Amino acid sequence: MHEYSVVASLIELCEENAKKHHAKKIQKIVVSIGVRSGMDKSLFISAFETFREESIFCKDSLLEIIDQCVVLECKGCKYQFETQEIEYGICPKCQKNDLQIIKGSEMFLMNLELLQEEDA
Repeated sequence: MHEYSVVASLIELCEENAKKHHAKKIQKIVVSIGVRSGMDKSLFISAFETFREESIFCKDSLLEIIDQCVVLECKGCKYQFETQEIEYGICPKCQKNDLQIIKGSEMFLMNLELLQEEDA
């Protein structure tokens, strides 16, 4: 359940940004989670619901999750393509089997919607 430590770090990062920009609170947090990141989306949401209660800035925040598909690149011909398959084998362009994941194995904080004092 590394989701809890990831969400704790996410909340901390969001709070730092809110303080830096003199926000009253964070209305919305948008994250992108790669399908091969190893992150369980339901545990991530559960952890977020738990940790946001302890945060001054995130208590009422909405969480939006963008699913990032896997993007592969052929090391031979440099062709990049998305795939929905679990098994990655052969480049559809040159037929070589030397592929690497270039997107879809990470998680990013994409956007924060902050409420400023004057917006209240």
